[in-house]
Amino acid sequence: MAIAKKAPTKSKLADDSIQKISLVDIKSGSLVGQIRDEVIEFWHEGEQYSVDVRIQSLPFVETESLHKRLNAGEDVASEWISKALVDDEGKQQFTAAQVDQTFVQGLAVAVFDKVWGADNLKKMAEKLTSQEAS
Repeated sequence: MAIAKKAPTKSKLADDSIQKISLVDIKSGSLVGQIRDEVIEFWHEGEQYSVDVRIQSLPFVETESLHKRLNAGEDVASEWISKALVDDEGKQQFTAAQVDQTFVQGLAVAVFDKVWGADNLKKMAEKLTSQEAS
């Protein structure tokens, strides 16, 4: 049985796009295990597809290990995807072997970008660029 975690207490800062949480929230683990809904868009055989997924935030100990292995040249994408894609109860939907065998390249890349946070890096860069232009 999954233990329900208290959602972080958020407040808005002067910049409405920045959410502030407390250290108490972080200490309680409220950021870890959060599940977000995402729409993954990818191309396959000349056609565009989309699929709805649920992505669970992994704890630092897990992502740091995956980052180190990735930086050392190890292929960890399938494992990372398998650990992050979950159902409504937070149960993994795929094993790494299933990702290897059932995902096509375009889907795997698009999912990994969402799981790894490449979208967040892009959003941060766009925000900085727009602030500098102002």
